[in-house]
Amino acid sequence: MREKLLDPTGTTERAVDTTLAPRPRSLRGLTAGLLENGKPNAAALLEQTGRELRDRYGIRDFKLFRKSYFGHPVEESLIQRILHSCDFAVAAIGD
Repeated sequence: MREKLLDPTGTTERAVDTTLAPRPRSLRGLTAGLLENGKPNAAALLEQTGRELRDRYGIRDFKLFRKSYFGHPVEESLIQRILHSCDFAVAAIGD
């Protein structure tokens, strides 16, 4: 019996719009939302990422957010908090 492979490219039909947001011309002055999934070292990775974005690209600020459990999708309420308080978002995993 053959194993079924899952295609990670997102070519299956979805009810959710997965169109990518336009990229900003510059990060200078923007606020980054940094989403960690709760796995070990994800927060440390994002803290450093936030400092690098500030030092190298001039972001104004970064805010850390955390999913409730790494195995579940991001809660809609958390997505809305990120959308309303940040100009762009970065997600990271750890381990």
